Amino acid sequence: MTADDTPLLPEALRAYPYAWWDGRAWPVETEESEENLAYARAVLEACLPPEPLAEPLPPEEIRLKDLPEADWPEWVVRRDVLLERMPSARDVTVERMAEAEAEWARQGRDTTDFAARSVRLMTSWIAEATLHWCGLYVDDEAAMTPWLMDLAEQFVLRGMAAEQAAWALKTTWRVPASVAALGRLATVDGLPDEVRSLVEGALEQAAREGS
Repeated sequence: MTADDTPLLPEALRAYPYAWWDGRAWPVETEESEENLAYARAVLEACLPPEPLAEPLPPEEIRLKDLPEADWPEWVVRRDVLLERMPSARDVTVERMAEAEAEWARQGRDTTDFAARSVRLMTSWIAEATLHWCGLYVDDEAAMTPWLMDLAEQFVLRGMAAEQAAWALKTTWRVPASVAALGRLATVDGLPDEVRSLVEGALEQAAREGS
């Protein structure tokens, strides 16, 4: 491996079998095997930032067809530049990131911390997709207890994939570990409105349907 081939994503993500931008979810038909669940856990652990992010990440996908291209948010343009050169996680290398940064500069855009910001976005979107699969498509909640609940809570607290993490807790509200995590999050100041709404709604559902 040359210096230019050096991967930029954590080891667990280099074998990620889907595009890092792929509709927010693993395929519905993905088997709930012990191996797949173990890999989902490893992916989430690799994606979790070591501390709260200093700046918010982009919102959920917007209806781009309703906006003229000139009004697309910058992250959409960055995503497309990255996808063209690095369509899968294994393609995210020093060399290809440099090519993407050169294109970014050619467009007259700010290249400050380009690689670090780009990796953070890719990692966040991979985390969102994994949380989505675990929360909505895995029926065996016991197999994910308590690691999914613990990780989802930390994603909310650290500001990465927070809305999808809250959804994962909401969809597993029957699990006591999820209710406990939701209860702790409800006391946290400064949560985004969308996340707080999910947390409070899940707690109300648990109280209503669990009684």
